[in-house]
Amino acid sequence: MQNKIQNSIPALLTMAGKASIGAGLYGATLPLVLNLKLNIDADILALTDKIMAYGTGKNELSDRRDTLNASLEISREWITLGRDNFKPTFGSKRNARWGVVGMDGSLSVPATPMEVLRILGAFKELLTDDPTLEVPIKDITATHAGDLIIALNAAVTAVQGQEEVVKGLLDDRNAKAEALRKRMSDLIAELNIRMNGLDNRWIGFGLNKPDAEQTPDQVTELMATLIGPGTAALKWSVPARAGYYHVFKRVVGIDPDYVLVGSPADVDFTLEGLPAGATIQIVVSAVNSSGEGARSEQVTITTH
Repeated sequence: MQNKIQNSIPALLTMAGKASIGAGLYGATLPLVLNLKLNIDADILALTDKIMAYGTGKNELSDRRDTLNASLEISREWITLGRDNFKPTFGSKRNARWGVVGMDGSLSVPATPMEVLRILGAFKELLTDDPTLEVPIKDITATHAGDLIIALNAAVTAVQGQEEVVKGLLDDRNAKAEALRKRMSDLIAELNIRMNGLDNRWIGFGLNKPDAEQTPDQVTELMATLIGPGTAALKWSVPARAGYYHVFKRVVGIDPDYVLVGSPADVDFTLEGLPAGATIQIVVSAVNSSGEGARSEQVTITTH
Protein backbone atom coordinates (compact mmCIF):
# COMPACT_ATOMS: atom_id res chain seq x y z
CA MET A 1 0.00 0.00 0.00
CA GLN A 2 1.50 3.32 -1.07
CA ASN A 3 2.68 5.91 1.44
CA LYS A 4 1.88 9.35 0.08
CA ILE A 5 3.68 12.43 1.37
CA GLN A 6 1.06 14.87 2.62
CA ASN A 7 0.78 18.12 0.70
CA SER A 8 -1.18 20.22 3.19
CA ILE A 9 0.96 21.54 6.02
CA PRO A 10 -1.35 20.45 8.91
CA ALA A 11 -1.53 16.91 7.49
CA LEU A 12 2.23 16.93 6.90
CA LEU A 13 2.88 17.88 10.53
CA THR A 14 0.55 15.13 11.70
CA MET A 15 2.35 12.64 9.49
CA ALA A 16 5.76 13.79 10.73
CA GLY A 17 4.62 13.67 14.37
CA LYS A 18 3.61 10.02 13.99
CA ALA A 19 6.89 9.28 12.20
CA SER A 20 8.79 10.87 15.09
CA ILE A 21 7.06 8.53 17.55
CA GLY A 22 7.98 5.54 15.42
CA ALA A 23 11.58 6.71 15.11
CA GLY A 24 11.75 7.03 18.86
CA LEU A 25 10.41 3.50 19.34
CA TYR A 26 12.31 1.65 16.64
CA GLY A 27 15.10 3.94 15.44
CA ALA A 28 17.84 2.30 17.50
CA THR A 29 16.89 -1.31 16.78
CA LEU A 30 16.37 -0.98 13.01
CA PRO A 31 18.74 0.95 13.09
CA LEU A 32 17.91 4.28 11.45
CA VAL A 33 21.01 6.11 10.29
CA LEU A 34 19.93 9.18 8.29
CA ASN A 35 16.45 9.92 9.58
CA LEU A 36 16.61 9.71 13.34
CA LYS A 37 13.98 11.09 15.68
CA LEU A 38 16.14 14.13 16.42
CA ASN A 39 16.34 14.92 12.68
CA ILE A 40 12.59 14.61 12.24
CA ASP A 41 11.91 16.70 15.34
CA ALA A 42 14.32 19.39 14.16
CA ASP A 43 12.51 19.67 10.84
CA ILE A 44 9.13 19.76 12.58
CA LEU A 45 10.34 22.53 14.90
CA ALA A 46 11.81 24.52 12.02
CA LEU A 47 8.52 24.40 10.13
CA THR A 48 6.48 25.20 13.24
CA ASP A 49 8.63 28.27 13.93
CA LYS A 50 8.12 29.51 10.37
CA ILE A 51 4.38 28.90 10.60
CA MET A 52 4.23 31.05 13.73
CA ALA A 53 6.38 33.77 12.15
CA TYR A 54 4.18 33.81 9.07
CA GLY A 55 1.05 34.07 11.21
CA THR A 56 2.55 36.95 13.19
CA GLY A 57 3.51 38.68 9.95
CA LYS A 58 -0.01 38.30 8.57
CA ASN A 59 -1.50 39.72 11.76
CA GLU A 60 0.82 42.73 11.51
CA LEU A 61 -0.19 43.19 7.87
CA SER A 62 -3.85 43.09 8.88
CA ASP A 63 -3.22 45.78 11.51
CA ARG A 64 -1.40 47.97 9.00
CA ARG A 65 -4.21 47.57 6.50
CA ASP A 66 -6.66 48.65 9.20
CA THR A 67 -4.53 51.74 9.80
CA LEU A 68 -4.42 52.44 6.06
CA ASN A 69 -8.20 52.08 5.74
CA ALA A 70 -8.74 54.43 8.68
CA SER A 71 -6.35 57.03 7.22
CA LEU A 72 -7.96 56.65 3.82
CA GLU A 73 -11.43 57.18 5.23
CA ILE A 74 -10.34 60.31 7.14
CA SER A 75 -8.78 61.70 3.97
CA ARG A 76 -11.88 60.94 1.90
CA GLU A 77 -14.08 62.66 4.47
CA TRP A 78 -11.81 65.72 4.31
CA ILE A 79 -11.95 65.78 0.50
CA THR A 80 -15.75 65.53 0.70
CA LEU A 81 -15.78 68.49 3.09
CA GLY A 82 -13.48 70.50 0.83
CA ARG A 83 -15.46 69.65 -2.29
CA ASP A 84 -18.76 70.68 -0.70
CA ASN A 85 -17.15 73.89 0.58
CA PHE A 86 -16.02 74.87 -2.94
CA LYS A 87 -19.25 73.98 -4.74
CA PRO A 88 -20.57 77.57 -4.48
CA THR A 89 -17.31 78.72 -6.14
CA PHE A 90 -16.69 76.00 -8.74
CA GLY A 91 -20.24 74.76 -9.33
CA SER A 92 -22.23 71.78 -8.16
CA LYS A 93 -21.51 69.75 -11.30
CA ARG A 94 -18.18 68.71 -12.78
CA ASN A 95 -16.55 71.25 -15.04
CA ALA A 96 -13.09 72.51 -15.98
CA ARG A 97 -12.86 74.76 -12.89
CA TRP A 98 -12.69 71.67 -10.69
CA GLY A 99 -9.43 70.77 -12.41
CA VAL A 100 -7.49 72.80 -9.81
CA VAL A 101 -8.24 70.06 -7.30
CA GLY A 102 -8.16 67.20 -9.83
CA MET A 103 -11.92 66.63 -9.84
CA ASP A 104 -12.84 67.92 -13.29
CA GLY A 105 -13.52 64.36 -14.44
CA SER A 106 -15.90 63.55 -11.57
CA LEU A 107 -17.01 65.07 -8.29
CA SER A 108 -17.12 61.61 -6.71
CA VAL A 109 -14.48 61.09 -4.04
CA PRO A 110 -12.15 58.29 -5.18
CA ALA A 111 -11.65 55.17 -3.08
CA THR A 112 -8.06 54.18 -3.85
CA PRO A 113 -5.13 55.57 -1.84
CA MET A 114 -3.22 56.78 -4.92
CA GLU A 115 -6.19 58.72 -6.28
CA VAL A 116 -6.94 60.19 -2.87
CA LEU A 117 -3.30 61.28 -2.53
CA ARG A 118 -3.47 62.91 -5.95
CA ILE A 119 -6.49 64.99 -4.99
CA LEU A 120 -5.08 65.83 -1.56
CA GLY A 121 -1.97 67.11 -3.32
CA ALA A 122 -4.07 69.28 -5.62
CA PHE A 123 -6.01 70.71 -2.66
CA LYS A 124 -2.76 71.45 -0.83
CA GLU A 125 -1.31 73.23 -3.86
CA LEU A 126 -4.46 75.32 -4.36
CA LEU A 127 -4.66 76.37 -0.71
CA THR A 128 -0.94 77.11 -0.58
CA ASP A 129 -1.17 79.32 -3.68
CA ASP A 130 -4.28 81.13 -2.43
CA PRO A 131 -4.56 81.09 1.39
CA THR A 132 -7.76 83.21 1.15
CA LEU A 133 -9.55 80.00 0.12
CA GLU A 134 -8.70 78.32 3.41
CA VAL A 135 -11.41 77.74 6.01
CA PRO A 136 -9.48 77.15 9.24
CA ILE A 137 -12.61 76.55 11.32
CA LYS A 138 -13.29 73.50 9.14
CA ASP A 139 -9.60 72.48 8.91
CA ILE A 140 -9.69 73.21 5.18
CA THR A 141 -6.09 74.38 5.11
CA ALA A 142 -2.93 73.59 3.19
CA THR A 143 -1.28 72.47 6.41
CA HIS A 144 -4.03 69.99 7.20
CA ALA A 145 -3.97 68.67 3.64
CA GLY A 146 -0.23 68.16 4.06
CA ASP A 147 -0.74 66.30 7.33
CA LEU A 148 -3.27 63.99 5.66
CA ILE A 149 -0.82 63.35 2.82
CA ILE A 150 1.95 62.45 5.25
CA ALA A 151 -0.29 60.09 7.24
CA LEU A 152 -1.75 58.37 4.18
CA ASN A 153 1.63 58.02 2.49
CA ALA A 154 3.06 56.50 5.67
CA ALA A 155 0.17 54.04 5.90
CA VAL A 156 0.56 53.01 2.25
CA THR A 157 4.31 52.53 2.68
CA ALA A 158 3.81 50.52 5.86
CA VAL A 159 1.40 48.14 4.12
CA GLN A 160 3.64 47.73 1.08
CA GLY A 161 6.64 47.03 3.29
CA GLN A 162 4.77 44.46 5.36
CA GLU A 163 3.44 42.76 2.23
CA GLU A 164 7.04 42.16 1.19
CA VAL A 165 7.86 40.85 4.67
CA VAL A 166 4.89 38.47 4.59
CA LYS A 167 5.87 37.23 1.14
CA GLY A 168 9.33 36.41 2.47
CA LEU A 169 7.87 34.69 5.52
CA LEU A 170 5.58 32.61 3.30
CA ASP A 171 8.56 31.59 1.15
CA ASP A 172 10.43 30.60 4.32
CA ARG A 173 7.49 28.58 5.59
CA ASN A 174 7.07 26.79 2.27
CA ALA A 175 10.79 26.01 2.12
CA LYS A 176 10.67 24.40 5.58
CA ALA A 177 7.54 22.47 4.60
CA GLU A 178 9.34 21.16 1.54
CA ALA A 179 12.31 20.18 3.71
CA LEU A 180 9.96 18.21 5.99
CA ARG A 181 8.33 16.53 2.98
CA LYS A 182 11.81 15.47 1.82
CA ARG A 183 12.55 14.18 5.32
CA MET A 184 9.42 12.02 5.18
CA SER A 185 10.32 10.78 1.72
CA ASP A 186 13.87 9.96 2.86
CA LEU A 187 12.52 8.20 5.95
CA ILE A 188 10.21 6.01 3.88
CA ALA A 189 13.09 5.16 1.56
CA GLU A 190 15.28 4.23 4.54
CA LEU A 191 12.52 2.15 6.11
CA ASN A 192 12.12 0.26 2.85
CA ILE A 193 15.76 -0.77 3.26
CA ARG A 194 15.46 -1.65 6.96
CA MET A 195 12.08 -3.45 6.98
CA ASN A 196 10.07 -5.71 4.71
CA GLY A 197 6.82 -4.45 3.27
CA LEU A 198 4.60 -6.30 5.75
CA ASP A 199 6.49 -5.43 8.94
CA ASN A 200 4.07 -4.26 11.64
CA ARG A 201 6.50 -1.51 12.64
CA TRP A 202 5.35 0.49 9.62
CA ILE A 203 2.16 1.15 11.57
CA GLY A 204 4.24 2.49 14.47
CA PHE A 205 5.57 5.17 12.13
CA GLY A 206 2.01 6.08 11.14
CA LEU A 207 2.63 4.60 7.69
CA ASN A 208 1.03 1.95 5.55
CA LYS A 209 2.64 -1.42 5.00
CA PRO A 210 3.96 -1.08 1.43
CA ASP A 211 3.18 -4.67 0.46
CA ALA A 212 -0.27 -4.76 2.07
CA GLU A 213 -3.28 -4.61 -0.17
CA GLN A 214 -5.11 -1.29 -0.12
CA THR A 215 -8.54 -1.21 1.46
CA PRO A 216 -11.48 -1.12 -0.97
CA ASP A 217 -13.07 2.01 -2.38
CA GLN A 218 -16.40 3.21 -1.03
CA VAL A 219 -19.51 1.34 -2.11
CA THR A 220 -21.66 3.52 -4.37
CA GLU A 221 -25.05 3.37 -6.08
CA LEU A 222 -26.69 1.48 -3.24
CA MET A 223 -30.37 0.83 -3.96
CA ALA A 224 -33.02 -0.77 -1.73
CA THR A 225 -36.43 -1.96 -2.96
CA LEU A 226 -39.26 -3.44 -0.91
CA ILE A 227 -40.27 -6.79 -2.43
CA GLY A 228 -42.54 -7.99 0.38
CA PRO A 229 -44.09 -6.90 3.68
CA GLY A 230 -40.83 -7.38 5.59
CA THR A 231 -38.34 -7.97 2.79
CA ALA A 232 -36.08 -5.64 0.82
CA ALA A 233 -33.73 -6.33 -2.10
CA LEU A 234 -30.40 -4.48 -2.09
CA LYS A 235 -28.02 -3.85 -4.99
CA TRP A 236 -24.85 -1.74 -5.36
CA SER A 237 -21.93 -1.15 -7.69
CA VAL A 238 -18.60 -3.02 -7.53
CA PRO A 239 -15.88 -0.87 -5.86
CA ALA A 240 -12.19 -1.38 -6.60
CA ARG A 241 -10.38 -4.03 -4.52
CA ALA A 242 -13.53 -5.44 -2.94
CA GLY A 243 -13.29 -9.00 -1.60
CA TYR A 244 -16.70 -9.20 0.04
CA TYR A 245 -19.20 -6.84 1.69
CA HIS A 246 -20.70 -5.88 5.03
CA VAL A 247 -24.39 -4.99 5.06
CA PHE A 248 -25.67 -2.94 7.98
CA LYS A 249 -29.18 -1.91 8.93
CA ARG A 250 -30.60 0.35 11.61
CA VAL A 251 -34.26 0.37 12.62
CA VAL A 252 -35.00 3.98 13.54
CA GLY A 253 -36.25 4.27 17.10
CA ILE A 254 -35.07 0.76 18.01
CA ASP A 255 -31.39 0.33 17.11
CA PRO A 256 -29.02 2.91 18.63
CA ASP A 257 -26.46 2.17 15.90
CA TYR A 258 -26.06 0.13 12.72
CA VAL A 259 -26.21 -3.67 13.08
CA LEU A 260 -24.24 -6.01 10.81
CA VAL A 261 -26.78 -8.29 9.10
CA GLY A 262 -24.78 -9.99 6.36
CA SER A 263 -21.43 -10.45 4.61
CA PRO A 264 -22.24 -11.39 1.02
CA ALA A 265 -19.64 -11.98 -1.68
CA ASP A 266 -21.90 -10.58 -4.41
CA VAL A 267 -23.27 -7.09 -5.01
CA ASP A 268 -26.82 -7.96 -4.00
CA PHE A 269 -28.46 -9.01 -0.77
CA THR A 270 -31.95 -9.69 0.53
CA LEU A 271 -32.99 -8.23 3.87
CA GLU A 272 -35.69 -10.33 5.51
CA GLY A 273 -37.68 -10.17 8.72
CA LEU A 274 -37.98 -6.40 8.78
CA PRO A 275 -40.51 -5.04 11.30
CA ALA A 276 -43.76 -3.67 9.91
CA GLY A 277 -44.37 0.07 9.82
CA ALA A 278 -40.72 0.85 10.48
CA THR A 279 -38.11 3.16 8.94
CA ILE A 280 -34.97 1.23 8.07
CA GLN A 281 -31.59 2.85 7.32
CA ILE A 282 -29.10 0.77 5.31
CA VAL A 283 -25.41 1.13 4.47
CA VAL A 284 -22.92 -1.23 2.81
CA SER A 285 -19.11 -1.39 2.91
CA ALA A 286 -16.53 -3.39 0.96
CA VAL A 287 -13.89 -5.48 2.73
CA ASN A 288 -10.61 -7.16 1.78
CA SER A 289 -7.57 -8.55 3.60
CA SER A 290 -6.37 -5.03 4.45
CA GLY A 291 -9.58 -3.98 6.08
CA GLU A 292 -12.88 -2.28 5.46
CA GLY A 293 -13.49 0.59 3.06
CA ALA A 294 -15.72 3.57 3.69
CA ARG A 295 -19.40 2.87 4.11
CA SER A 296 -21.82 3.81 1.36
CA GLU A 297 -24.21 6.70 1.51
CA GLN A 298 -27.24 5.76 3.61
CA VAL A 299 -30.48 4.67 1.95
CA THR A 300 -33.79 4.59 3.79
CA ILE A 301 -36.88 2.42 3.29
CA THR A 302 -40.19 2.31 5.16
CA THR A 303 -42.02 -0.98 5.57
CA HIS A 304 -45.78 -1.19 5.27
